[in-house]
Amino acid sequence: MNYDYDEEKRWLTDTLTRQIPLGGAMGLEVERLDDQGLVLNLPLAPNINDKGTAFGGSMSSALILAGWSLPRLILRRERRAADLVIGRCELRFLAPVDTGFRAISQWPDPGQINEFLIKLDERGKAALAMEPEIRVDDSVAATLSARYAALVKSIA
Repeated sequence: MNYDYDEEKRWLTDTLTRQIPLGGAMGLEVERLDDQGLVLNLPLAPNINDKGTAFGGSMSSALILAGWSLPRLILRRERRAADLVIGRCELRFLAPVDTGFRAISQWPDPGQINEFLIKLDERGKAALAMEPEIRVDDSVAATLSARYAALVKSIA
């Protein structure tokens, strides 16, 4: 399918920086959104700790937002009225980050997406595993292994 990535990028930028104010405070920018996935760019200055490196909380927030973004776009594309939350996660910090950094998330494979949507339709809830990374240049500085849960919104 062909998607309007420019429109989705605008929508996602608004969501991650205005509707989720933490993203704006972190200086988060949606650098790239395409068939491969998503790249969020974050400067060091608003995310710095007392050691002059990226604060672990900022890196974990960037990872969680990167992982959340693609399933959220899937729900939007499929016009599913569902809330999306992180259900569980495991973070690994592999190296200190002393510069701006990127949170990168790849699209799940089509089979996983299809299974996710079928379960959502059948059960009213579904989960999707995502594994975003923090990268500085070509080095992986942190990883997240997470399950995001979608819950169909009830009509009151």
